[in-house]
Amino acid sequence: MDQEFMQMHENWKHIVGFGPRMMGSDAAKACSRFLEAEMAKITFRAFTESYDVEVWEQDGWQLSVEGAEGLKSCLFLDSGASAGFEGTLEWLGKNRLWNMYSWDRYGVTDREGKTAAYVTVRGNGEAIPQMLFTGGDLPHYLVGLEEGERIRNAAERKAKVAGWAKTRRQPGKCRNVVGSLEGVRNGKKIVICGHYDTVYNTPGAYDNAAGAAVVLEIGRRLKKDYQLNAPIELLLTDGEEFDLAGARNRAEKESKDTVSMNLCIDGVGREKVMEVWSGPESFERRIGEILKGKKDEFETIFLCPPPPGSDQEAYYAKGIPSCMLTFNDQGILHSPKDVYSLDKLENMKVMVRTVMLLLEGLKIAEKKR
Repeated sequence: MDQEFMQMHENWKHIVGFGPRMMGSDAAKACSRFLEAEMAKITFRAFTESYDVEVWEQDGWQLSVEGAEGLKSCLFLDSGASAGFEGTLEWLGKNRLWNMYSWDRYGVTDREGKTAAYVTVRGNGEAIPQMLFTGGDLPHYLVGLEEGERIRNAAERKAKVAGWAKTRRQPGKCRNVVGSLEGVRNGKKIVICGHYDTVYNTPGAYDNAAGAAVVLEIGRRLKKDYQLNAPIELLLTDGEEFDLAGARNRAEKESKDTVSMNLCIDGVGREKVMEVWSGPESFERRIGEILKGKKDEFETIFLCPPPPGSDQEAYYAKGIPSCMLTFNDQGILHSPKDVYSLDKLENMKVMVRTVMLLLEGLKIAEKKR
């Protein structure tokens, strides 16, 4: 094991070890305590900031379609509940997610002609939990692209559809872990963030235990080896998977007058392609010029304006220059397959080196002499 990154590796394993970390869960609470203790070793001020939120939980579901035995499905986050329903499928149009995707949406019509549930067909892979933005008072299922043809056929055949879903909403807490590093000059701060929560079916090694461990490692290096020209806030957010709840709460009191930029780390997977979600274009150009000096081998793909599906959106929506970095890994995203494995560690090291390159290039951090 590379001694230089030993602490990051240990942090990463520890975060993954908490298992699924849904906002408001006992696992998320325990993880936040661990992260605060680690943050306190790095920063002069570390604390957990809690917010009252409505927490969504699920205790199982079923969706069966006549003639489509073995259909794989999952529940959307914030889906409604039902003790049981029967009906037939009818294509309704599209379900928009994160203003990034538009997927086929079906309704389940019962004998009385009322909609009893919904089914969305994912447009790019297997069935995985995603956030629901439609105001879920009824069960809403997601099936994979490979199941899409079976759903279409079932709708045409008026095949019988049945199912149930056990979900509940109750008061709970969203917990952000915050740490501060002092700069030689006061003024606007830089926020470096990554989320530690997950969806309900995965320990989230890549999304985003790896990102949280990277943020801690960046903090360690800044404290030990760098002089900071501006204050830096290290922010580990809860509730990213639930419409960016933690980041939105933290950013609510911020503005262009208090934050000069946001840098978000969300997902460190196995591919050698780094997506750079950034804006405005002037900020993107600065990042692009700096990344030309990278020594690690990876392809970069720039997306501007940054898509709204990660924590940088909470800051970018306030006019704050923002950038999210990810080594995307769609094959394991929001999946039980996203587990600890050493093949992800190399890109975590690359991510740390890339962020340090950016902070130096942006004149935020200078190596101590």
